Amino acid sequence: MTNQTLPQNQNPRKAEAEKLLEQANKQLGEALKAYQQALDVYQDIGEDTVATLISYVISESKIVTVTSIDESGDSKIKLTAANGIIANPSRVKAPKKKKTK
Repeated sequence: MTNQTLPQNQNPRKAEAEKLLEQANKQLGEALKAYQQALDVYQDIGEDTVATLISYVISESKIVTVTSIDESGDSKIKLTAANGIIANPSRVKAPKKKKTK
């Protein structure tokens, strides 16, 4: 998920790190989709506490991208909310009121 093509003379370790970062971001996206599916099920079955926790995990997830490289060769990074990966994320429903007798 790097936004800039790496220079040919770039440090091989840095290139390795950026490849690993791209792989991690992809895996995070896949994990977030699974979290979303779990969230939908927990909401459907009325498990509001678990649904709230999963919603929080989704909302706090971040994707790291390398946006550029400065003159010294250091990477400039950007953190973005990873929950943008999920189309139409669910919102946690308000707890259901228990019926009183």
